[in-house]
Amino acid sequence: MSFYFNQATISQLIQTSPNTVSRTIATLQVEPITSEFNHKKYSVEKTRLITDVLYASNHKPIKKKVHVFYNFKGGTGKTSLCYQAITHLAILGYKVLALDLDPQGHLSNIMGIPEDWNGETIYDVIVNGYPLEDAIKNVFPGVDLLPANISMTRIEVPLSSKTKREEKLKSVLEPLLSHYDFVIIDTNPTISTLNMNALVASDHVNIVCETQPFSLSGLRVLVDQMLSFYGDMGVSPCYCIIPNKYEIKTAIAQEVLGALRAEYGSQVFSAVVRKSEDINASSKKKLPVSAFCKTKAPAFEDVMDLVHELVKISIK
Repeated sequence: MSFYFNQATISQLIQTSPNTVSRTIATLQVEPITSEFNHKKYSVEKTRLITDVLYASNHKPIKKKVHVFYNFKGGTGKTSLCYQAITHLAILGYKVLALDLDPQGHLSNIMGIPEDWNGETIYDVIVNGYPLEDAIKNVFPGVDLLPANISMTRIEVPLSSKTKREEKLKSVLEPLLSHYDFVIIDTNPTISTLNMNALVASDHVNIVCETQPFSLSGLRVLVDQMLSFYGDMGVSPCYCIIPNKYEIKTAIAQEVLGALRAEYGSQVFSAVVRKSEDINASSKKKLPVSAFCKTKAPAFEDVMDLVHELVKISIK
Protein backbone atom coordinates (compact mmCIF):
# COMPACT_ATOMS: atom_id res chain seq x y z
CA MET A 1 0.00 0.00 0.00
CA SER A 2 1.93 3.02 -1.27
CA PHE A 3 0.63 6.56 -1.56
CA TYR A 4 1.96 10.00 -0.84
CA PHE A 5 0.89 13.43 0.39
CA ASN A 6 2.05 16.86 -0.68
CA GLN A 7 2.36 19.77 1.73
CA ALA A 8 -1.00 21.26 0.76
CA THR A 9 -2.82 18.00 1.49
CA ILE A 10 -1.01 17.55 4.80
CA SER A 11 -2.12 21.04 5.81
CA GLN A 12 -5.73 20.10 4.96
CA LEU A 13 -5.47 16.86 6.92
CA ILE A 14 -4.43 18.63 10.11
CA GLN A 15 -6.28 21.90 9.48
CA THR A 16 -3.29 24.21 9.52
CA SER A 17 -1.53 26.43 6.99
CA PRO A 18 0.86 25.12 4.31
CA ASN A 19 3.51 27.52 5.65
CA THR A 20 3.32 25.87 9.07
CA VAL A 21 3.76 22.47 7.46
CA SER A 22 6.68 23.75 5.36
CA ARG A 23 8.47 25.15 8.41
CA THR A 24 7.98 21.91 10.34
CA ILE A 25 9.34 19.86 7.43
CA ALA A 26 12.43 22.06 7.37
CA THR A 27 12.90 21.84 11.14
CA LEU A 28 12.53 18.05 11.16
CA GLN A 29 14.59 17.74 7.97
CA VAL A 30 12.03 15.36 6.48
CA GLU A 31 13.14 14.24 3.04
CA PRO A 32 10.49 14.12 0.30
CA ILE A 33 9.93 11.43 -2.26
CA THR A 34 10.30 12.96 -5.72
CA SER A 35 7.29 12.18 -7.89
CA GLU A 36 5.88 13.26 -11.23
CA PHE A 37 6.47 16.91 -12.26
CA ASN A 38 9.14 17.06 -9.55
CA HIS A 39 6.55 17.98 -6.90
CA LYS A 40 7.54 17.18 -3.34
CA LYS A 41 5.51 14.40 -1.80
CA TYR A 42 5.88 12.48 1.45
CA SER A 43 5.22 8.86 2.31
CA VAL A 44 2.72 7.95 5.02
CA GLU A 45 5.59 7.20 7.39
CA LYS A 46 7.14 10.64 6.83
CA THR A 47 3.75 12.34 6.91
CA ARG A 48 3.24 10.80 10.34
CA LEU A 49 6.46 12.46 11.56
CA ILE A 50 5.05 15.82 10.52
CA THR A 51 1.50 15.30 11.80
CA ASP A 52 2.73 13.89 15.10
CA VAL A 53 4.48 17.19 15.84
CA LEU A 54 1.76 19.46 14.49
CA TYR A 55 -1.36 17.55 15.49
CA ALA A 56 -1.22 14.35 17.58
CA SER A 57 1.16 15.68 20.22
CA ASN A 58 -1.11 18.70 20.65
CA HIS A 59 -4.26 16.58 20.94
CA LYS A 60 -3.39 14.38 23.91
CA PRO A 61 -3.83 12.76 26.35
CA ILE A 62 -6.48 10.52 24.85
CA LYS A 63 -8.99 9.91 27.64
CA LYS A 64 -11.53 7.90 25.63
CA LYS A 65 -9.21 5.44 23.96
CA VAL A 66 -11.43 2.47 23.03
CA HIS A 67 -13.99 3.29 20.35
CA VAL A 68 -16.60 0.87 19.06
CA PHE A 69 -18.36 1.30 15.71
CA TYR A 70 -21.75 -0.26 16.27
CA ASN A 71 -25.10 -1.06 14.68
CA PHE A 72 -26.93 -4.38 14.54
CA LYS A 73 -28.41 -3.33 11.18
CA GLY A 74 -26.31 -4.20 8.13
CA GLY A 75 -25.61 -1.79 5.29
CA THR A 76 -25.25 1.39 7.35
CA GLY A 77 -21.67 1.96 6.21
CA LYS A 78 -20.28 1.16 9.66
CA THR A 79 -17.22 -0.74 8.47
CA SER A 80 -16.41 1.83 5.78
CA LEU A 81 -16.38 4.67 8.32
CA CYS A 82 -14.50 2.52 10.83
CA TYR A 83 -11.78 1.99 8.20
CA GLN A 84 -11.60 5.72 7.47
CA ALA A 85 -11.29 6.52 11.17
CA ILE A 86 -8.54 3.94 11.73
CA THR A 87 -6.37 4.97 8.80
CA HIS A 88 -6.79 8.72 9.21
CA LEU A 89 -6.08 8.65 12.94
CA ALA A 90 -2.83 6.92 12.01
CA ILE A 91 -2.10 9.48 9.28
CA LEU A 92 -2.62 12.21 11.90
CA GLY A 93 0.20 10.70 13.93
CA TYR A 94 -1.56 8.39 16.37
CA LYS A 95 -0.80 4.73 17.02
CA VAL A 96 -3.95 2.67 16.47
CA LEU A 97 -5.00 -0.89 17.26
CA ALA A 98 -7.91 -2.12 15.13
CA LEU A 99 -10.05 -5.11 16.11
CA ASP A 100 -12.27 -6.83 13.58
CA LEU A 101 -15.08 -8.65 15.40
CA ASP A 102 -17.13 -9.46 12.30
CA PRO A 103 -16.75 -13.05 11.01
CA GLN A 104 -17.28 -11.71 7.49
CA GLY A 105 -13.91 -9.98 7.88
CA HIS A 106 -14.76 -6.99 5.69
CA LEU A 107 -12.54 -4.61 7.67
CA SER A 108 -9.68 -7.11 7.57
CA ASN A 109 -10.10 -7.50 3.81
CA ILE A 110 -10.05 -3.73 3.21
CA MET A 111 -6.86 -3.59 5.26
CA GLY A 112 -5.15 -6.17 3.08
CA ILE A 113 -5.91 -9.47 4.79
CA PRO A 114 -6.80 -12.15 2.18
CA GLU A 115 -10.35 -13.49 2.25
CA ASP A 116 -9.07 -17.06 2.76
CA TRP A 117 -6.79 -16.08 5.64
CA ASN A 118 -7.01 -18.66 8.46
CA GLY A 119 -4.83 -17.23 11.23
CA GLU A 120 -5.67 -16.42 14.83
CA THR A 121 -8.68 -14.22 15.64
CA ILE A 122 -10.43 -13.02 18.77
CA TYR A 123 -11.84 -16.57 19.03
CA ASP A 124 -8.34 -17.94 19.67
CA VAL A 125 -7.56 -15.14 22.10
CA ILE A 126 -10.70 -15.40 24.25
CA VAL A 127 -11.57 -19.09 23.95
CA ASN A 128 -8.13 -20.71 23.59
CA GLY A 129 -6.03 -18.23 25.55
CA TYR A 130 -3.82 -17.30 22.59
CA PRO A 131 -1.80 -14.15 23.44
CA LEU A 132 -3.44 -11.09 21.88
CA GLU A 133 -0.10 -9.49 21.10
CA ASP A 134 0.90 -12.54 19.04
CA ALA A 135 -2.32 -12.43 17.00
CA ILE A 136 -1.91 -8.78 16.04
CA LYS A 137 -0.51 -7.83 12.63
CA ASN A 138 0.93 -4.53 11.44
CA VAL A 139 -1.08 -3.62 8.32
CA PHE A 140 -0.56 0.13 7.83
CA PRO A 141 1.89 2.72 9.15
CA GLY A 142 0.75 3.30 12.72
CA VAL A 143 -1.96 0.63 12.58
CA ASP A 144 -1.97 -2.87 14.04
CA LEU A 145 -4.91 -5.20 13.37
CA LEU A 146 -6.44 -8.25 14.98
CA PRO A 147 -8.08 -9.75 11.87
CA ALA A 148 -11.29 -11.75 11.58
CA ASN A 149 -12.41 -14.76 9.58
CA ILE A 150 -15.35 -17.13 9.32
CA SER A 151 -14.09 -19.29 12.20
CA MET A 152 -15.36 -16.61 14.58
CA THR A 153 -18.92 -17.81 14.01
CA ARG A 154 -18.12 -20.51 16.59
CA ILE A 155 -17.36 -18.08 19.41
CA GLU A 156 -20.85 -17.54 20.83
CA VAL A 157 -21.35 -20.92 22.56
CA PRO A 158 -17.97 -21.14 24.38
CA LEU A 159 -18.06 -17.41 25.17
CA SER A 160 -21.57 -17.62 26.61
CA SER A 161 -20.53 -20.40 28.98
CA LYS A 162 -17.75 -18.38 30.61
CA THR A 163 -18.10 -16.52 33.89
CA LYS A 164 -18.28 -12.74 33.47
CA ARG A 165 -18.72 -13.49 29.79
CA GLU A 166 -19.34 -9.85 28.82
CA GLU A 167 -15.98 -8.75 30.27
CA LYS A 168 -13.60 -11.12 28.47
CA LEU A 169 -12.61 -8.73 25.69
CA LYS A 170 -11.95 -5.93 28.15
CA SER A 171 -9.67 -8.14 30.22
CA VAL A 172 -7.52 -9.21 27.26
CA LEU A 173 -7.32 -5.64 25.92
CA GLU A 174 -6.31 -3.88 29.12
CA PRO A 175 -2.62 -4.99 29.18
CA LEU A 176 -2.08 -3.51 25.70
CA LEU A 177 -3.89 -0.20 26.09
CA SER A 178 -0.76 1.68 27.13
CA HIS A 179 0.87 0.82 23.78
CA TYR A 180 -1.78 2.59 21.69
CA ASP A 181 -3.43 5.99 21.43
CA PHE A 182 -6.65 4.51 20.05
CA VAL A 183 -8.28 1.09 19.94
CA ILE A 184 -10.97 0.98 17.24
CA ILE A 185 -13.38 -1.98 17.19
CA ASP A 186 -15.59 -2.93 14.25
CA THR A 187 -18.52 -5.07 15.41
CA ASN A 188 -20.70 -7.57 13.56
CA PRO A 189 -24.28 -6.54 12.62
CA THR A 190 -26.01 -8.77 15.18
CA ILE A 191 -27.06 -8.77 18.81
CA SER A 192 -24.39 -11.09 20.14
CA THR A 193 -22.37 -11.81 23.26
CA LEU A 194 -19.23 -10.74 21.41
CA ASN A 195 -20.80 -7.36 20.64
CA MET A 196 -21.78 -7.04 24.29
CA ASN A 197 -18.09 -7.58 25.08
CA ALA A 198 -17.24 -4.73 22.74
CA LEU A 199 -19.72 -2.43 24.50
CA VAL A 200 -18.27 -3.26 27.93
CA ALA A 201 -14.69 -2.76 26.68
CA SER A 202 -15.48 0.59 25.05
CA ASP A 203 -14.89 4.10 26.30
CA HIS A 204 -17.11 5.45 23.55
CA VAL A 205 -19.65 3.89 21.18
CA ASN A 206 -20.11 5.35 17.69
CA ILE A 207 -23.46 4.32 16.23
CA VAL A 208 -23.49 4.71 12.45
CA CYS A 209 -26.98 5.56 11.20
CA GLU A 210 -28.18 6.02 7.65
CA THR A 211 -30.34 9.10 7.17
CA GLN A 212 -33.35 7.02 6.09
CA PRO A 213 -36.71 6.59 7.90
CA PHE A 214 -36.33 2.85 8.60
CA SER A 215 -32.86 3.46 10.02
CA LEU A 216 -34.31 5.98 12.46
CA SER A 217 -36.87 3.52 13.83
CA GLY A 218 -34.22 0.82 14.09
CA LEU A 219 -31.93 3.26 15.89
CA ARG A 220 -34.49 3.75 18.66
CA VAL A 221 -34.57 0.00 19.29
CA LEU A 222 -30.77 -0.20 19.24
CA VAL A 223 -30.29 2.69 21.67
CA ASP A 224 -32.97 1.36 24.06
CA GLN A 225 -31.39 -2.09 24.10
CA MET A 226 -27.90 -0.67 24.52
CA LEU A 227 -28.91 1.57 27.42
CA SER A 228 -30.77 -1.32 29.05
CA PHE A 229 -27.67 -3.50 28.74
CA TYR A 230 -25.44 -0.82 30.22
CA GLY A 231 -27.91 -0.40 33.07
CA ASP A 232 -27.80 -4.12 33.81
CA MET A 233 -23.99 -4.00 33.80
CA GLY A 234 -23.88 -0.95 36.05
CA VAL A 235 -21.92 0.99 33.43
CA SER A 236 -22.48 4.61 32.43
CA PRO A 237 -22.97 4.78 28.64
CA CYS A 238 -20.97 7.12 26.46
CA TYR A 239 -22.14 7.16 22.87
CA CYS A 240 -22.72 9.30 19.80
CA ILE A 241 -24.62 8.86 16.55
CA ILE A 242 -22.89 9.40 13.19
CA PRO A 243 -25.31 10.39 10.39
CA ASN A 244 -24.14 8.60 7.25
CA LYS A 245 -25.05 8.43 3.54
CA TYR A 246 -26.71 11.82 3.75
CA GLU A 247 -28.25 13.06 0.48
CA ILE A 248 -28.34 16.81 0.79
CA LYS A 249 -30.91 17.32 -1.99
CA THR A 250 -33.36 14.75 -0.63
CA ALA A 251 -36.16 16.02 1.59
CA ILE A 252 -36.45 12.68 3.40
CA ALA A 253 -32.77 12.73 4.39
CA GLN A 254 -33.14 16.30 5.67
CA GLU A 255 -36.20 15.30 7.71
CA VAL A 256 -34.43 12.30 9.22
CA LEU A 257 -31.36 14.36 10.12
CA GLY A 258 -33.62 16.93 11.74
CA ALA A 259 -35.42 14.19 13.66
CA LEU A 260 -32.10 12.75 14.81
CA ARG A 261 -30.95 16.09 16.17
CA ALA A 262 -34.34 16.78 17.77
CA GLU A 263 -34.49 13.38 19.49
CA TYR A 264 -30.85 12.83 20.44
CA GLY A 265 -29.47 16.38 20.59
CA SER A 266 -25.78 16.57 21.42
CA GLN A 267 -25.44 12.79 21.00
CA VAL A 268 -25.48 13.36 17.23
CA PHE A 269 -22.14 14.16 15.60
CA SER A 270 -21.82 17.63 14.11
CA ALA A 271 -20.02 15.93 11.23
CA VAL A 272 -22.42 14.49 8.67
CA VAL A 273 -21.06 12.05 6.09
CA ARG A 274 -22.65 12.60 2.71
CA LYS A 275 -23.41 9.76 0.33
CA SER A 276 -20.38 9.46 -1.90
CA GLU A 277 -19.01 7.00 -4.44
CA ASP A 278 -15.53 7.92 -3.22
CA ILE A 279 -16.18 6.17 0.09
CA ASN A 280 -17.31 3.04 -1.76
CA ALA A 281 -14.27 3.35 -4.04
CA SER A 282 -12.04 3.63 -0.97
CA SER A 283 -13.07 0.15 0.18
CA LYS A 284 -12.51 -1.28 -3.31
CA LYS A 285 -9.14 0.41 -3.75
CA LYS A 286 -8.20 -0.50 -0.16
CA LEU A 287 -7.02 3.06 0.33
CA PRO A 288 -8.23 5.84 2.66
CA VAL A 289 -10.09 8.61 0.85
CA SER A 290 -7.25 11.08 1.45
CA ALA A 291 -4.98 8.89 -0.70
CA PHE A 292 -6.87 9.60 -3.91
CA CYS A 293 -9.58 12.24 -3.35
CA LYS A 294 -9.14 15.95 -3.94
CA THR A 295 -9.19 17.93 -0.70
CA LYS A 296 -12.40 19.67 -1.77
CA ALA A 297 -14.17 16.36 -2.43
CA PRO A 298 -17.16 15.71 -0.11
CA ALA A 299 -15.69 12.38 1.04
CA PHE A 300 -12.39 14.00 2.05
CA GLU A 301 -14.08 16.90 3.84
CA ASP A 302 -16.65 14.73 5.64
CA VAL A 303 -14.22 12.03 6.73
CA MET A 304 -11.75 14.56 8.11
CA ASP A 305 -14.56 16.42 9.92
CA LEU A 306 -15.58 13.09 11.43
CA VAL A 307 -12.05 12.16 12.48
CA HIS A 308 -11.33 15.55 14.04
CA GLU A 309 -14.59 15.39 15.98
CA LEU A 310 -13.67 11.88 17.13
CA VAL A 311 -10.38 13.23 18.46
CA LYS A 312 -12.14 16.13 20.14
CA ILE A 313 -14.53 13.75 21.90
CA SER A 314 -11.65 11.52 22.95
CA ILE A 315 -9.56 14.17 24.70
CA LYS A 316 -12.43 15.55 26.78
